[in-house]
Amino acid sequence: MKTTLANSVRANTAATLADFFRNAGEDVGMIASNTINFPIVVDGEEGWVEVVVKVPKGTKDEEYDGYGRRTQYAMDCEEKARKHAEAEAKKAAKLAKKQTKEKAE
Repeated sequence: MKTTLANSVRANTAATLADFFRNAGEDVGMIASNTINFPIVVDGEEGWVEVVVKVPKGTKDEEYDGYGRRTQYAMDCEEKARKHAEAEAKKAAKLAKKQTKEKAE
């Protein structure tokens, strides 16, 4: 995609998102040509949400693969969840072994 078209798409999308959040009652502002932000309070904690709009380009040799990125992210999340489950299982087994040992004493 040509840079001028990408810039136009990015600006229009950022404006559309800003309008969406404004209509939802948020205090939205632009902090960069492709970034909006708004303050939040969750459980008494204050913070900010920033939404960045970008139109990625591929490399010189390869076009950007949005669907491939989605697939890779899903696989990465599954792997992370699997590793987390394994770690939790090891931790539970170790705790059970420790509790069994303490009962024997």
